[in-house]
Amino acid sequence: MNKLSKMLQLIIAASLLAACGQPSAPGMSQSFVDIAQSAARQDDRVSVEELAEWLIEGREDFVLIDVRMPDDYRNGQIGDAENVPLAELVMGETMKRLPTDRKILLYSNGSENAAKASVMLRLAGFDAHLVTGGFNAWHQRILNPDISADELDGESPQVSAQRAYSCYFVGERGEGAARRSEDNAPFVPPVFTQEEDDDLKPLPPAGEESC
Repeated sequence: MNKLSKMLQLIIAASLLAACGQPSAPGMSQSFVDIAQSAARQDDRVSVEELAEWLIEGREDFVLIDVRMPDDYRNGQIGDAENVPLAELVMGETMKRLPTDRKILLYSNGSENAAKASVMLRLAGFDAHLVTGGFNAWHQRILNPDISADELDGESPQVSAQRAYSCYFVGERGEGAARRSEDNAPFVPPVFTQEEDDDLKPLPPAGEESC
């Protein structure tokens, strides 16, 4: 069975669940047209950078669901995401306990399975969103950003943000981390302003920069 057939079966299953009075609130269920228009506007997804900011802010208006297999989940997950494999997502008992008053952010290793899950839940009336790039993008761009020496020299706002995310979710591995742990002080991402540029000390050699 090809991937398109599998996806159609999953979508049909979600549609049947929605039609049978599952958790969809009145006026909340979405049609294929609604979903297609949302995808065209790209307001049915969030980037890993947006997700990192939301986690740092401690926002409580969303839940995070990992639709990968349990073995993948055990090897690493984002934040306190709940593991609900894709095949279990359309089960009646699972859908009954999903929140209807918050966004549901879904991620897989890449984007494909999470996109299927998002479509299924939107058809069933949930405010579901895809985390683009999934855990692979999170690992590459948040936990282990590949910042070249040239980019470090420029210290662009994007590079500053990447380093801040990595520091927050991975932390320092040197003396600074030990001091911060002893002080029990919360991590505050660095903020760079144009006025401070003239006073900044030269950056350390690539690979020696600290959080």
